[in-house]
Amino acid sequence: MKTLLKNCKISGQNQNILISGQVIDYIGSNIPDADIEYDIKNNVVIPGIIDPHVHVRDLKQAEKEDWTSASDAALTGGITTIFDMPNNRPPTVNLQFLNLKREKAKKAKINYKFNIAATSENISQLIEILKTNPDDVTALKLFLAGSNTNEFVKKEEDIKQIFEISLKYNLPVIVHTEIQQCIENFSEKIKDRTLKDHNFIRNRECSVKGTELVISLAKEIGNKLYLAHISTAEEINIIKTEKNNCNIFCEVTPHHLLLDENILKEAGNFGKVNPPLRTKKDNERILQGINDGTVDTIGTDHAPHILSEKLQSYMHAPSGFPGLETYLPLLLNEINIGNITLQKFTELSSGNVAKIFNLKNRGKIETGFFADLTIVDMNKKWAIQAKNFKSKAKYSPFEGMTGKGNVIMTFVNGELKYN
Repeated sequence: MKTLLKNCKISGQNQNILISGQVIDYIGSNIPDADIEYDIKNNVVIPGIIDPHVHVRDLKQAEKEDWTSASDAALTGGITTIFDMPNNRPPTVNLQFLNLKREKAKKAKINYKFNIAATSENISQLIEILKTNPDDVTALKLFLAGSNTNEFVKKEEDIKQIFEISLKYNLPVIVHTEIQQCIENFSEKIKDRTLKDHNFIRNRECSVKGTELVISLAKEIGNKLYLAHISTAEEINIIKTEKNNCNIFCEVTPHHLLLDENILKEAGNFGKVNPPLRTKKDNERILQGINDGTVDTIGTDHAPHILSEKLQSYMHAPSGFPGLETYLPLLLNEINIGNITLQKFTELSSGNVAKIFNLKNRGKIETGFFADLTIVDMNKKWAIQAKNFKSKAKYSPFEGMTGKGNVIMTFVNGELKYN
């Protein structure tokens, strides 16, 4: 099967793309013969987005999200590949639970990989998984603080052991850097905890200390370290300083870039997330970090929950919100207003992710690469209405926000999956 995409704007030039099967066969001004043709009408074509930070749920939390709804949400958002995080029920801590997830993921309409949890108790199980060199496992995930299933690591010697496994098997370790004991110390300072205290309880100090710790250990061990959802100016500064001293990479989220804690007055628990939304100064430093090369990737941290859970009191409402469908329009709007270039965005959203996680022939629009392509209309206006999400999570702290630039088509492995 040959598919021709005519009149594609790629890096500012009008070109045609011929897809043979799953792969890009030709890019240029000629019009080759094809079985199917699509006129892209001079809209912008970018590499399909690769999201390294997604919580699909499914299994015992399928009411929150499953692989079908997550796929639909991703395709609507121009995302063609996702990496699923391990803190589900049951958590992805051993081969048995990984195989359960593999079976569920067969429903996916997009490309997918798995991040597996590294804990103080599952070292032998990690080795059992990794010694087979599984091509669907992209990274180890290490939590320094409690999350959905609370597999967090306290001891430095355990972190070192996990880093040594990372080095041996050439897999990055993704780290959630908030330190649990630090969070508990700040929490004890407040008697009646409410949402306005979230940023204080999960204090910036807890993230900064964790980031300093894991960077120091990665410098010692030499493994590849991937710092997830960096939220503070201090962390950006530390990472910028250390970037040439060790093998570290920095991820930020759209919400830590674009929202600050003031939105909680309006969004309530819909904006409760870990790490918390910080300040406008942090937003500004993250944007600088994107443009000066400190930030390597953007991940959504798509973390869906059912609406009734988020409507509970602060202490009972889970942290996290959906992000697969808001990521691309929000960032296209940033491009339109001049905060980020389109070239920088494609590096952050696809090219760098493919490099860091060793994805072969993905993340670029080049002959021989898989035809994962996202077509966007840079002038298409949008307003975020969570009730229309494909995700099962029908809420968002971005509710009501408007902007310009959105997805119009998504191709996965050469097949049109969203139009």
